[in-house]
Amino acid sequence: MRNFLTLIATTSLALSSAMTAYAQNPVPSASDVLVKYGEVENWTVYTNQTRGDCVIVRDYGSGSVQMGVTANKEVGYLGVFSKEDIGLKNGTKSEVFVSIGGHLYGGVATSTHGELKGGYSGGYILTDNPEFKRAVAKKYEMIVFPETKGTFVVDLKGTYKAMAMGKKCLKH
Repeated sequence: MRNFLTLIATTSLALSSAMTAYAQNPVPSASDVLVKYGEVENWTVYTNQTRGDCVIVRDYGSGSVQMGVTANKEVGYLGVFSKEDIGLKNGTKSEVFVSIGGHLYGGVATSTHGELKGGYSGGYILTDNPEFKRAVAKKYEMIVFPETKGTFVVDLKGTYKAMAMGKKCLKH
């Protein structure tokens, strides 16, 4: 139990330090101009012409997963969004834990509502943890445990190839 609590504290600190390093919302807003760069394994990579970066997106049912890096490319973000009204208010922060491949990662999710194309609401976490990035790229499923209600599973199939395409997109 003590090791579990240490793991939570360590990963929370790593993800929280990334939050401090980058305060601006990295997720594309509804007014951003996104141009399709390419597709791979049900993921779409877009060039964000407004911000000069790229975003990797996978839509599923009434939800969407988005990944990218901040404009300075030092911090990555992962967002999970839904078209369902989940009662979020912009800018609220809540603790979230994510399990990938049996490893637990913790952090702070920042909520966004009404700013995304398609009416999505959800939250994103920022991280500069290379272990988290590798886990997202190499594993096939992520279990999300938000501080609020509703644990859910996100299909990560194809993220490795999508992240490779996103990296190429950033070079253009």
